[in-house]
Amino acid sequence: MDQRSHRQAATLTQTNDPSLRWVSGVVSPEWMLPKALWLKQNEPDNYAKAHRLVECTDWLMHQLTGEWTLSLCHVAVKWNYVAPEGGWSQKLLYQVGLSDLPSKWPSTIVPYGQGHGKLSSSAAQALGLPAGIPIAQGGIDAYAGMIGLGAIAPGKMAMIMGSSTCHLVNAAEPLLGTGMLGCYADAIRPGLYTLEGGQTATGSIINWYREHFAGNEEKRAAQLATSVFAVLDEQASKVAAGCDGLLCLDHWQGARTPLKDPLSRGCWYGLTLSHGPGHLLRSIYEGTSCGTRHILEDLKQHGLPITELLAGGGGVKSELWLQIHADVCQVPVLVPSETEACALGSAMLAAVHVGHYRTLEEAASKMVKLEREVLPNRSLAEVYDTTYQRYLKLYQSLSE
Repeated sequence: MDQRSHRQAATLTQTNDPSLRWVSGVVSPEWMLPKALWLKQNEPDNYAKAHRLVECTDWLMHQLTGEWTLSLCHVAVKWNYVAPEGGWSQKLLYQVGLSDLPSKWPSTIVPYGQGHGKLSSSAAQALGLPAGIPIAQGGIDAYAGMIGLGAIAPGKMAMIMGSSTCHLVNAAEPLLGTGMLGCYADAIRPGLYTLEGGQTATGSIINWYREHFAGNEEKRAAQLATSVFAVLDEQASKVAAGCDGLLCLDHWQGARTPLKDPLSRGCWYGLTLSHGPGHLLRSIYEGTSCGTRHILEDLKQHGLPITELLAGGGGVKSELWLQIHADVCQVPVLVPSETEACALGSAMLAAVHVGHYRTLEEAASKMVKLEREVLPNRSLAEVYDTTYQRYLKLYQSLSE
């Protein structure tokens, strides 16, 4: 979520390198190249001393196996690695002064859930496990969640609701030029192109609200021996759709997609003396759901309509938030029986790796069970059409 390298990201974007068409023409401050460039420019001694600049996943694989590898999932999504064009653009690295960066990266790139790694004897001793256990290559958490939701076939969108929200959908062919973060070849498995949208802050806004403004609700929850979020949701559920005019722009940590504006900031607009705590929380739910709708609208404009959302992550514990997503986006939200989709997806990858299932699709058919469907309230379509248009206009009005 760290946005401090936004200037370095802008520098990379301004090169107009041909490889950037795979990331919709814009480099995110959350990715490897801008963060490495920030480190080189702001902490040159640390950059020079660093033997490796890698993801936590790569470090963990090294701890488990003793080998240094890179995850194809990570490098395809966040490192500007484009397999259809031969990998990294050396011209891009040269233009921004990062020609030396590949020397700090492992040379072996392994697809998600694959590889020949084995649990080393030292790691086995530390973990209390037998040495030699097969170790499948790791990857990005939300991408494991996509697998754990069974959203593998082209056109199925996974919505991972955590501190941020990730929207992931596979395509059989490249789809370039959208407002998504990019179109990533082979990030899930060879032959698929994953489009990723997302919102930088969603659940983290709700938690921020709870930490700073929900003291009364905390006391009430303790009295009832229930979760504070249950008390908060009860308040918000009593507020009518549209929040009596209160509107939330959910850019507490900038805007990820399709706006790609790391400097945008959040706000509440339309506060009156008649609004209370329930309005504030419901407006966060509605604002974040409008952010999801903006992503769906962008994909639809580029020929990829989304007709349902497969939801996972901690956010699915809120029935109200799920219902508001369905109502704002006017699409069904499907919820599996196992909502810890990232953990389940990791287990599925491991099961395929050791041959228990032949493919991820087969693993999904056996391991992913949909539990319920949250249907949109069609009578609220007009209300939320108005809310959504106000949401878009609010950003436009504040963007300077």
